[in-house]
Amino acid sequence: MVVLDSFRRRERPFAQIAGAVGLDLMNTVSERLAPELCVDYLVDYDEVVRFGVETGLVDDEQAAVLRALASRHPDVAAAEWTLVRELREDLYAACYEGGPTEPVVREHAEAVAAGTLARADYGWEWSFAVDLALPRRRLALAAVDLLLRDDLDRLAQCADAECGWVFLDSSPRHNRRWCVAADCGNRNRVRDFYARKQAATAGVVE
Repeated sequence: MVVLDSFRRRERPFAQIAGAVGLDLMNTVSERLAPELCVDYLVDYDEVVRFGVETGLVDDEQAAVLRALASRHPDVAAAEWTLVRELREDLYAACYEGGPTEPVVREHAEAVAAGTLARADYGWEWSFAVDLALPRRRLALAAVDLLLRDDLDRLAQCADAECGWVFLDSSPRHNRRWCVAADCGNRNRVRDFYARKQAATAGVVE
């Protein structure tokens, strides 16, 4: 598992290109396959809350409460930030490195024990106290939801040598190569073009 000790706040919204919240969580790490370039976008607890809001796991009212709690209990917030990042890496290891599922299952069990099933307009949903553990509990449920999907044979990883972003390949031919075609796809196509051009030029010179 890569050691993540370089951080940068993401100026744009968190990417949601993966097809599942658990995979989007993994993609809060950039350039995962190049340790010297690897960057963690979850720079602090506030960014964990922002990720939760952007992915629909936390609403705006809950987010305001969480940020107020974090300002009053910074040590607890920092501990939760660490636990969320550990959950992310445990989930990545289980999905892409053949790692054990037990750490993810433990987080899920803790979340279930802390929650209740409440009636919603469309059925039932998990309800949790709005405390600093709320994002982690929601993410633990999302992590196991991912592991229980029946299409995990479509798990894929960007073909870029450094990127490491992950996704469910829902393309009609199941041949998606890039996390974002306009980003990694274009960069690699340009790189391949110039490599072929240089090779052809070298052949002419010889």
